[in-house]
Amino acid sequence: MNPITVALVYAVVGAVVLPLGFKVFKTNLAWIDIAMASVGAALASLIPTIGGPASLVVMIAILYWRIGASSLFPDIIVSVGVARLAMLPVLLLLAKHS
Repeated sequence: MNPITVALVYAVVGAVVLPLGFKVFKTNLAWIDIAMASVGAALASLIPTIGGPASLVVMIAILYWRIGASSLFPDIIVSVGVARLAMLPVLLLLAKHS
């Protein structure tokens, strides 16, 4: 699969799912935080060989930096985990059609 497609999926799905997770935990956030985390993860996914794990770490790190340490677990960790799981069906669907 094209790395640009994977990066776009990371950015779009992250931007859609992360706010839902934060709404469940009633975490205060700004849309810029979600945008920075999603775009940062998408850019990190373009790193050869380690892009997948690096994008996960980048997304958590940016949200930790922007939101704060008091929200690390479960707010950030669970929301990012759910967003990553939501990316799998989208990537599988795109891989099937390519």
